[in-house]
Amino acid sequence: MTNLVLQHISKLYGSHLVLQFDHWEINKGIYWLKGGNGTGKTTLFRVITGQTPFNGTVKLNNIDLRQDPMAFRSQISYAEAEPQYPLFITGKELLDFYGDTRKGTAAEAMELARLFELEAFLLQPIGSYSSGMLKKLSLVCAFIGDVDFYILDEPLITIDVASAHKLYELIKTKAAQGKSFLLSSHQQIDPEKLSIDGVFEIRDKQIVAC
Repeated sequence: MTNLVLQHISKLYGSHLVLQFDHWEINKGIYWLKGGNGTGKTTLFRVITGQTPFNGTVKLNNIDLRQDPMAFRSQISYAEAEPQYPLFITGKELLDFYGDTRKGTAAEAMELARLFELEAFLLQPIGSYSSGMLKKLSLVCAFIGDVDFYILDEPLITIDVASAHKLYELIKTKAAQGKSFLLSSHQQIDPEKLSIDGVFEIRDKQIVAC
């Protein structure tokens, strides 16, 4: 059972306060974080994944991010809205790295690459990828290995309709296995394609239910 708890959170960039709230908690399910650019969605995701300094406490399944960062990060997977990878490495080299880090298998990585129609491009340097290919590569990386909680920041941007459908199906398959998701999207998520357990947005630096 997934349980994510954030307490007494504040995050500043210089003197600019981006997030400030006392408590936010979600359990097993698929959740959607709404909101436009500049509202703090990506900052929140980076706080949860330990990619940016913050004040407060973040726990996933009772594991504290500060006290046991390795164990915490082993439970979570994060796909950024605008992924940036070394341009000189190949797609396969990146997948191999994620496989080693996440204890995934080469067969699993190739199956995901085939699902998103990337297999033919894996030996090419990432610098030659289009924005859509780069986004799909980041999604493949996100699903390598076995984690409890997935954070997908704007997963629908730059990918085609067929790939979006495949992503929806993959999310549903993982959710049926007991995995949980936190998604952000400017685009409306069709409830007929993906059932959402809760919708939130950031207002005045706080997370509120919609």
